[in-house]
Amino acid sequence: MGDIGDAISSRMAEKFFASQGHGVLSLAKDNDGYGIPVSYGYDLESERCILQFVTESESQKQQFLETSETVTLTAYEYGSDGTWQSVVATGSLQSLSNDAVANWAAAIFFTQASNIETASRREDSDSEVEWYEYDIETLTGRTNTDGDSNESASRLE
Repeated sequence: MGDIGDAISSRMAEKFFASQGHGVLSLAKDNDGYGIPVSYGYDLESERCILQFVTESESQKQQFLETSETVTLTAYEYGSDGTWQSVVATGSLQSLSNDAVANWAAAIFFTQASNIETASRREDSDSEVEWYEYDIETLTGRTNTDGDSNESASRLE
C-alpha cells in the first residue's frame, strides 16, 4: 500500500532474490558504510548464495570486507509503470577455499548471476579473485503493484 509497498511472503522473496542475480552489497567499517554493486548466484534448492570479488591489495572494498561482520544485500526492480519490488538479505560472508569453489560454488555463481562477463573477471597482476558464500540470516521483501501493471508480482506467484 502506498509508498512503502506491501510485504511479500518469504517464498516470493526467495524467488525474486534468485531471479535477480545482481544487487547492492552494503558493508561497514567503524562508522562508515560502503555499498557496492555485485552479481551473485542464489540456488533455491540448496539456499546457497555465492559472490565473487575481484579486488586489488589496497582496495577500499577489501578493507571493508575484512571488517564487516553483518552485511546486507539488496536486490530490487523498478518498472517504468511505477511498480517496484525489493528484497533485503541480511547475513555474513564466509570466505571459500579454491576446493569449495571448484566443487560447487562457481557453478552456482555462473549459472545464476546476472550479466556476467567472464572476460572482464580475468586476473591481472594487481588483482585477486576471492569467492564468498553469503550465509543469509534474514530475507524480507516488499512490493508496490499500484502502478499500471501487476506483471512484476504475478510472475513470482
